[in-house]
Amino acid sequence: MKSMNISVSNPSFKIKTLPIDPPLLLAPMAGLTHSAFRRLISELGGYGALFTEMLSGTALTGEDLFRSTFTKRRDCEGKVLYQLRLSGTENMPLIFSRLKTIHPHGIDINLGCPAPEIKRQKSGAALFDDMDRLKEVLYSCRKLWDGPLSVKCRLGINTPGWQDRFTERIRLFEQCDIDAITVHPRFTDEKLKRKARWNLFPWITSLTSIPIIANGDIQTAQDTEKLLSESGCKAVMLGRTAIAKPWLFNQITYGDSTPDLKQIWEKFTHYTVEDFGEYKAIGKIKKFSFYFAQNFFFNHQFHSQIISAPNLEMLLSRAQKFLLSEPKLSKQP
Repeated sequence: MKSMNISVSNPSFKIKTLPIDPPLLLAPMAGLTHSAFRRLISELGGYGALFTEMLSGTALTGEDLFRSTFTKRRDCEGKVLYQLRLSGTENMPLIFSRLKTIHPHGIDINLGCPAPEIKRQKSGAALFDDMDRLKEVLYSCRKLWDGPLSVKCRLGINTPGWQDRFTERIRLFEQCDIDAITVHPRFTDEKLKRKARWNLFPWITSLTSIPIIANGDIQTAQDTEKLLSESGCKAVMLGRTAIAKPWLFNQITYGDSTPDLKQIWEKFTHYTVEDFGEYKAIGKIKKFSFYFAQNFFFNHQFHSQIISAPNLEMLLSRAQKFLLSEPKLSKQP
């Protein structure tokens, strides 16, 4: 058995009654943290819990939850929390009654997604901004689900008084018995254009006794250790860097070296084709390749060859040729 790096071990961190050790979580990312990717991550290990991609509450009412690539999970994944996109107009009792049949380890509500199409549907960041509707949704979620319940948010709209508005929502989370809060310290309209404001975490954690999970621009073991030791946050959530480097959890927790990138790629593509079928897998693989390409010094060569492939056979052939050429690796994706 591998010995854990003691600096990232935190057996006391729980989301309600759910222990998360190590305190490292995979972020929910649309089109990326699907069943095939979580299978790959589970083989590499080093994490405490995984999140599904953002799931439409209404769509869940028509899915075969045990077979759908959005909702199915394998025993090897360990603890999996399901993230929901809600607006308050859905049939909430039906959504939660159906989710209970697959026994999620926890449920997370997306309050941070700034994508225009999500905001138009009054979900994500739009729900966070609407205090009255937010209150109704969270009270309903807590009434219908007594298990671990968390939320993921940003800082809100960057206009005067944002600190007061953010604090008001923290108070609402307390009133609704939210068990953990993931904060991505960017404002709604910033997307990923500037550095996440890690300097705000000590203030944020001082506002509440609810465990705060840090998210945003966490790329290395050093970043993780800094946040866990200096910010007051109880855990960290890795996002797109973990897509580029699926072995990062293992590297942070156990200090293992970078694995064979060709083997990682081949496992991911195999699992994706197995879960989605050849036609749907192409889009998933191309989306993953944008991030995976960052491991290579000439990343544009890998990604451009993959993104322009007209079919799966050509895609896999081009990838194999590139990976067998012993490409120069980037120091830091």
